[in-house]
Amino acid sequence: MDCPLYISGRQAGVLRITEEGRDTRFTVRAAAPGGLYRLYARGERGDLLLGAWEGGAMSRLFSHELTAPAGRVFSAVAYPVDGEAWIPAARHQFPPWPVCGGLCRRWGGGWQLALPFAEDGPFPLPALFCLARVAEVAGSRRAVFCFDKEGRPIFPTDF
Repeated sequence: MDCPLYISGRQAGVLRITEEGRDTRFTVRAAAPGGLYRLYARGERGDLLLGAWEGGAMSRLFSHELTAPAGRVFSAVAYPVDGEAWIPAARHQFPPWPVCGGLCRRWGGGWQLALPFAEDGPFPLPALFCLARVAEVAGSRRAVFCFDKEGRPIFPTDF
């Protein structure tokens, strides 16, 4: 099965998924601007980190046990690796907060979590309303929350 691979919201190539016995092979072919990227397969239940990627071709083999939590994969996304890069938020990083569609990044000694936000929709994490800042993140408006290294919500002193 072939899926689109996106960089900065634009299709840049293809992720091919093939079954090899009890394993799944992910093969990437794409043109990417120079630099190092984190490459994720996007599934219906979550994202699967495929690894570091420098553009061009790459192939990785994973067991079904590792790929099963993501569910059926429908696309791939590559994020540039730098000190401030936003990456897909994993549920285990921010328990018990719902992080569906969220992005995160290291921030100081902890993390920032950016959740989709719409003026006319419900506010994400209403219990943390007073700790959020609305900002443009990865091309869309998001409510950004800060957490210390233990995962406790904190008031942002600088952002």
